[in-house]
Amino acid sequence: MENTNFSCDSTCNARIINADTLVPATNYPWPQGEYKVPKVLAELVIQIDSESKIRLNEPSYEIKRIEKQIFLTQCRYIAPTNKVFIEGYIRKNIEYAVRECTTESGIGGSIKDTTVHVPFKAYTEVKFENFPKVSPNLPPRVARYFDNKRKGKNIREADRSNIEIFNEPIFCELEWSAVFDADIDDRGIPIEGFINEEEFEEFTDKSVVYLCLKLLQKQQVSYLDGSNNCARNTSKQGVKRQVRKSYPTLDSDWNFPIDELKQKK
Repeated sequence: MENTNFSCDSTCNARIINADTLVPATNYPWPQGEYKVPKVLAELVIQIDSESKIRLNEPSYEIKRIEKQIFLTQCRYIAPTNKVFIEGYIRKNIEYAVRECTTESGIGGSIKDTTVHVPFKAYTEVKFENFPKVSPNLPPRVARYFDNKRKGKNIREADRSNIEIFNEPIFCELEWSAVFDADIDDRGIPIEGFINEEEFEEFTDKSVVYLCLKLLQKQQVSYLDGSNNCARNTSKQGVKRQVRKSYPTLDSDWNFPIDELKQKK
């Protein structure tokens, strides 16, 4: 039955603009290992010495307590120098006694607090137990052709290669920290009538900081790795040990590993 509702209205713009039939794209297996996990590259304890001048909000005659926490704001590995740059601060919450009144035999006051961030920065050279996998980009290459007509370079034709490698970043984990410090009042004003009692608003803080850091990088690994204890034990018991797999790598300018994969396919 014919469609009797056909309309020739010029305002109707419904139509297919474009239609393509997609062809399958070729792919090549690129095995790099069975698991991709954070791999421990190094574990180390760093000592950082810090000295700072701290001013309280108002004069105090005694520091009661200082609570300390460590925070890292930067932990950056620079390839291929094996150096790690560290930056952070010590958060110190200082509780101190403030004099409000004085008698012949005593001092009355209240407890106040001040919070400061004492910055620190340092760098250290790391001895890696497992080396990070960081590969620079391969330099771009250009192949030119001779132009027989112009007897020189063909400026209209050239073959080029440009390979960019994306590396997994090296990151840090702070396992534990320790702070040992000394607070030195070197500008105190004696309190009249009380021997050895002074008021101060500024003091020098000397700190020795220990940071236990773990450097990690996500790497693709295989259970056939030579470090696998189970694999070594089964080898001793006479079980045939599997050969460790070799994976394609980007290690030369023109020998692009796709060529190798094509031959294996």
